Amino acid sequence: MKKLSFAKKKKVNKSLLKRKCDMLFSRLVRSMGFCHFEGKDKVRCTPNLQCMHIIGRSNLRLRWDMMNCLSGCSGHHMYYTHHPLEFIETIMQCWPDRYKYVVAHRNELNQETYEETLNRLKAT
Repeated sequence: MKKLSFAKKKKVNKSLLKRKCDMLFSRLVRSMGFCHFEGKDKVRCTPNLQCMHIIGRSNLRLRWDMMNCLSGCSGHHMYYTHHPLEFIETIMQCWPDRYKYVVAHRNELNQETYEETLNRLKAT
């Protein structure tokens, strides 16, 4: 009797896809070309830009959402990492629409696969 053979599906490396999404998303945010926080506080800007999340990256629903991120210099990123209450106050004052958006969506489950997220980011 002949054995049935099934085509094996290629295993998708989720951690690699997640990393690709992170790298592409960070590049998109930093491509804005300026620190959103410049002149909004007393912190001095530094030249290199970073992707700053309002709600942390552990929230997969908002991790790759442009409404949850701002382009910020490393000086502001470090400062606000160590002063989270000031960060939220600044977000609420300067970007109230973003703040309302992330608060409204922070408890939703992520419905996109990593492949879908990567394709969406590539199309941006």
